[in-house]
Amino acid sequence: MKIAHISDLHFGAHDPVVVDALAAHLIEAGPHLVIASGDITQSATETEFAAARAFFDALPMEVFVIPGNHDLPGMDLTRFVNPFKRYKHHLTDDLDPELAAGPVHIKGINTARRILPHWNWANGAVSAKQRREIARTFEAATAPWRLLVLHHPLMSPKEFPLDITVFNSKALLQTITDQRVDIVLAGHQHHAYIETRQEVTHKTLFVSASTGTSTRIRHQPQGFNLLEFTDTTLRIDQLRYADGRFTTFEAHTHTKPVVSG
Repeated sequence: MKIAHISDLHFGAHDPVVVDALAAHLIEAGPHLVIASGDITQSATETEFAAARAFFDALPMEVFVIPGNHDLPGMDLTRFVNPFKRYKHHLTDDLDPELAAGPVHIKGINTARRILPHWNWANGAVSAKQRREIARTFEAATAPWRLLVLHHPLMSPKEFPLDITVFNSKALLQTITDQRVDIVLAGHQHHAYIETRQEVTHKTLFVSASTGTSTRIRHQPQGFNLLEFTDTTLRIDQLRYADGRFTTFEAHTHTKPVVSG
């Protein structure tokens, strides 16, 4: 099974040429599923969500999407009364989706919040209810691979330190370990990287994607990840945009450990 992991499209602050190149690449590559890990829009306007909806509708494969902090309106009444109204109208009602497909079982959680106990509301949080939902999901999962999708990363690359707070992240990391989650997909930083967290009994890959189409690039150009699964192996291609197209700049292969007992 092949899954494309895109993130931080930021419609409203996007490059139309890169949008077309991304759509063309996805159509040609033909993944079975596209996972979009938040910040679909720049300012959560109706126009931006409509553009995102048109982009997803042009893809011939299913799209699994979660919101990011930019998918809430700014400092207006809508943010506090019904923060995900536009997101739900244009994209999906489900902010914490779940999907079982072939060798993967996927759970998404919404880490964006209308308000936080922090000066920077771009940060994220996870609730006890969401942690229970993750546990329920993976306790019942039978697929070889377990994927968790969130917008805010729980790990940061050593070469790109960025101050990101995810409230209750320590408890979430424990849930990830307890439920033997194999892969955590995220975005937010506009920086692609893979970090490994090795516990005594389990290893989890934390895979982040760069911005897919935004003009708001940081240390990297636009890019996305392509994950290809068998029951026992995973290949991750990290792609970057240059000269009008996306090409692989790094590839990683992982073998799923055999669980005894």
